[in-house]
Amino acid sequence: MILTYLHLAGLVISLGGGLFFVIGLYPSLRTFDDPSIRMRLLASSLRIFHPLFLFGLCLTFMTGALHLTDFKIALGSDYLPKIGSILLWKFGMTLLIFLIAGMQCFGMGLKFQRMVNGVVPGDLATQERYAKKIWRAQFANLIFLAITLWLGLMMSAIIHD
Repeated sequence: MILTYLHLAGLVISLGGGLFFVIGLYPSLRTFDDPSIRMRLLASSLRIFHPLFLFGLCLTFMTGALHLTDFKIALGSDYLPKIGSILLWKFGMTLLIFLIAGMQCFGMGLKFQRMVNGVVPGDLATQERYAKKIWRAQFANLIFLAITLWLGLMMSAIIHD
């Protein structure tokens, strides 16, 4: 039972946090006229957001993987015939989510923060391009997270029938 709550908590952290970033935080930065202030605020926010987002993804993935043992026991020899194709799609989506999140958080996110803090060269136009790329990556991840959630709900319905 605790595994289910941890799985849901990870989902809320990753999906909810991503939604907050895409429709709340990023658009609210437009209220600042000075682009350098916008970039500094975004960089400061990413220092907190990216680790939390990755934590939510990892928590969801690990608790979901641990749930698979229970599913194997519950379904027995019907495990692969019943949920194998859904599970394959779910694993594919999860891989895509982690690849995009890695690019977003470790690739673009860290470079963006270093540009804003003057550690690596990058003018305001470059910083704004990186900020937009980070937003696009998060938006794509939201779509893939939603698809993965839908696949998980389909799988759960099959298991609990």
